[in-house]
Amino acid sequence: MQAELARPPRPSTLDRRQVSLGLLASAVGAFLGAGCRSQTPSVALDPSSFDGKRDCGNFAFIYANEERRTSFRLFLANVFHLFPENEFDALIASAVQRDPRDPAVYAAIERDLPTIAPTLGLVRYALPTLQKQKREMAEQSATLLGDARSFQGYLELGSHGRYLDALRGKVNIEGPVFTSGFKPDTSSPADIVDRGSLAHAGKAFAWSDYAPFSEADIPSGSVQLASIFIGLHHAAFEARKPFLASLHRVLAPGGRILLRDHDVTTVDFAHLVGLAHDVFNVGTEEPWRTNEEERRNFYSLDFLVSMMAEAGFRVGPERLLQEGDPTKNTLMLFTKA
Repeated sequence: MQAELARPPRPSTLDRRQVSLGLLASAVGAFLGAGCRSQTPSVALDPSSFDGKRDCGNFAFIYANEERRTSFRLFLANVFHLFPENEFDALIASAVQRDPRDPAVYAAIERDLPTIAPTLGLVRYALPTLQKQKREMAEQSATLLGDARSFQGYLELGSHGRYLDALRGKVNIEGPVFTSGFKPDTSSPADIVDRGSLAHAGKAFAWSDYAPFSEADIPSGSVQLASIFIGLHHAAFEARKPFLASLHRVLAPGGRILLRDHDVTTVDFAHLVGLAHDVFNVGTEEPWRTNEEERRNFYSLDFLVSMMAEAGFRVGPERLLQEGDPTKNTLMLFTKA
């Protein structure tokens, strides 16, 4: 008798909402790296860091100006496309008019978001957005990697193999696979869809919050390719150097890192990127307290390049952006020097 593949349990009516929320978070999580919690540093280690929460609220700052609002609407249409963008934009604008303070706007959106939730939103919005994200990252990664088409050992930071199958469609990845995601790597329907497989991608770690990996976790020189599509802007200031030193250790000579992050060069732009994080959180039903405490240590890409160079990585010449993304989330390639 031919053995049947193990099938995940069918979600109950109560579970389907949790599955949908999990897929919503998966669909856009890597654009923002949402999920990290607050840790206020005693001293800012670089003057080009912005948190997107200064001076005035993100919602009021962006929606007080039609040009800024129009730019942010591109994020709703092309990145966070989990709700009809025109209705979501109008919902935010209405909330800002009633009370422009961020907590009040956030609460109003929480209350009214179900009124614009699309019919079959999981099929019409969340799943296509997730597939688009995987495809986009794989295609951009292949472009940056150039002629390099075979890698022994892979590390994915921020998710548990979400991009592995798509990357394997472009390059050959063999050997050990390590993942570290914001939530445990389970066999829930949402996690299966997120990684695109019933099987787990490899050795999964709980979210390290950018803590260094130990030798027992990942042996030195065992990884030739790493992806950090969530960026480093959620890392605590004091965590950056130890984490990058750990990453340098686990990479083989000539190992490569696909790293994506926002190019934040002004406080005004930090408000726009900060609002993208706010909208992600409210759209995936994170409470206001979680959003308020989220660590957002934004910086410019020039600062990122300098930080990576200090850690022993040289940057490639190309910077790739996703069409229609106003947050300037940029994919870059770094190589262990």
